[in-house]
Amino acid sequence: MDTSVGDVRQRAVALIQEAGTLLGMIPHLLDRTEELQSAGDAATKEAENSRKEIVALRSEVQQLRAERDDMAEQLTVIMNDVLRLSSEAVAKLRPSEKRSAFWRDVHPAPAPAPAPAPAAAPPAESAAHRASAAAAWRREG
Repeated sequence: MDTSVGDVRQRAVALIQEAGTLLGMIPHLLDRTEELQSAGDAATKEAENSRKEIVALRSEVQQLRAERDDMAEQLTVIMNDVLRLSSEAVAKLRPSEKRSAFWRDVHPAPAPAPAPAPAAAPPAESAAHRASAAAAWRREG
């Protein structure tokens, strides 16, 4: 039994030493807990500030989108006015359909083809008439 009392005593000493080590760790653990709690509080404050900033930025984005839409509408109106005005300017600058008394066609339209001669043409057809018909035929060809 002596050995069992010695074993119990030895185990009690080991437990007391382990308890001393654990008791020594308690102040360190308390300090670490305070540090982590402070870091958690700081993260919570930062998250709240970020949420507020996000709300403000979303509002600003919404306002900028509305402004962009207004500008797009205004630009569309302006571009339509520019298009209308440029069309009117082109119409005014285009030469009028009235021609001056001095106007002449540089490339006259070809003379109409002579009517085909009847099969039984009278022999009195003049040489001048034949020459003018031949000239007209050459202009067409």
